[in-house]
Amino acid sequence: IDMDSKVYALGLDFGTQSVKSVILDVYEAEVVYTDSFEYDFAFPMYRTQGGVLPDENLEIRHTAPFMLIEALDMAFARLYASSINTGYIKAVEIDAMQHCTVYSDTSFRERVRALNPEQDILPQLQPCITRKTSPIWEDRSTIEEVDYLTNALEKNEAIQFLTGNKAELRFPAAQILKWAKQFPDEFNRTAHIFLLSSFLTSILAGKVAPVDTGDGWGTNLNNINIDQPGWNDAVLTVADAYLQNRGAVFSLRDKLGGMAHYDTVIDSINPYFTRRYGISSEAIVLAGTGDNPATLLGCGGHTVISLGSSYTVNGVMQKVTPSLTGEYNVFGYIPGKAMAITVITNGAKVHEFLLKKYINPKWLASSVEEKWEAYIAAAGDAAVSENEKLMLPYLIDESVPLRPSGIVRDGFDERDTGTNIRALHISQALSLHLHSRHLNPESAICVVGGGAKNRFLKQLIADVFDARIYSIQHAGFAACLGCAISCAKVLLQIPYEEAVKRYVRVDKASSVAPLKQNRSAIQTLLHRYEALENSGKT
Repeated sequence: IDMDSKVYALGLDFGTQSVKSVILDVYEAEVVYTDSFEYDFAFPMYRTQGGVLPDENLEIRHTAPFMLIEALDMAFARLYASSINTGYIKAVEIDAMQHCTVYSDTSFRERVRALNPEQDILPQLQPCITRKTSPIWEDRSTIEEVDYLTNALEKNEAIQFLTGNKAELRFPAAQILKWAKQFPDEFNRTAHIFLLSSFLTSILAGKVAPVDTGDGWGTNLNNINIDQPGWNDAVLTVADAYLQNRGAVFSLRDKLGGMAHYDTVIDSINPYFTRRYGISSEAIVLAGTGDNPATLLGCGGHTVISLGSSYTVNGVMQKVTPSLTGEYNVFGYIPGKAMAITVITNGAKVHEFLLKKYINPKWLASSVEEKWEAYIAAAGDAAVSENEKLMLPYLIDESVPLRPSGIVRDGFDERDTGTNIRALHISQALSLHLHSRHLNPESAICVVGGGAKNRFLKQLIADVFDARIYSIQHAGFAACLGCAISCAKVLLQIPYEEAVKRYVRVDKASSVAPLKQNRSAIQTLLHRYEALENSGKT
């Protein structure tokens, strides 16, 4: 790359609800551009709610692939209209919500190669999309197909030992089988089945791009060799048997394309983006990835706890070890390494429920910020005792551990405001630790998401994990920052460790250290909470 001029790296994050963009100045090691927009407001014609198409069946959760194509154009149009010199962009990588799939016919390959910069992308690609909606990670409508995969592979090592994960409702394997059963003609017309990350990367590169291990391992179709990315023969054999018995003509393998290592260089940028948006013709496109591995890298490659609608714990596994219970999912990460993520469904939603229940009636005239301040204050002091009240805070069905909805209060009732709010905070922190013991212990943990503003919860997490807690600058853009860091790493040909040191900036004011006086009580509370979880109370 030219050392005499500016060099930018562009990361793009296609999430469930929105698109986010980050540009890194590679030499100055500074974020020079951030942007975001929500699908619901940018594309009201699709009538999505939180990025999801409404459906009477609440287990069906799909989005519109046409909207996502339009969103790619919009992200670049907004960038082009900004003060950024797009000619400085020399590398691009996309991450996307994991497990989302997009389907096209044979004409996709030629259409994407010959995109006309005088027209938007959508009218040029719309005719080749064979499935009009795309199932996403929230979809839970594939019970029959999950049961089939589990049972068919039970004697063949079991699916979790073949792919790293138990058969999951939201993973593409079950989603594809269900669709092919319902619409065999559409399946037979489909030549390419993409993960959303590889679909968008294909548009960027002007060719059919492989999926990477960061997203490809979230399919239930992959092998489990991190050093040799590819598909699993045993799983594809039973998938094809299911398909052929339901009218499918072609093998699933032929439609999946290839799988590549994380951050593989795919090609130079599609001329469409050079002519329409001024991106340097020398810009390279890296393999797209999933939002979880991108977030892990964007936060520095150490354990990340995300405190959003759901709570997640995400970190590197030194040895690929599948979970027999589905307590965590295993995805690929940087070459030679895998990561594991635990997703606890009941996260911020439970705090919002208690806020409305206990704080709103007394604070009707207050701002949202003041209500949250009152809520956190009601939780009490940072010092904890071994006799703290605990709860199983399952406002909705929980995935880790697998439990039906229902809030269980251990030794108290719902009338005491402070006790309920404090018990929720403490119980959630304990649960996060109990269900992430498969990860390497860390001396420091990055916390992101809306809950990172909750100082009491952060202190509890520091105490429970016995680790310093911190946030990063631009924490709301962690996933696309991870993509931009990957781009910079490849452009400079430096190790990941050096790239992280150069580009990940800790928000020093966010640092929270564990309280030594809480250590003994925390160990007792961990044992108590584990016993409560195992008690079978509902």
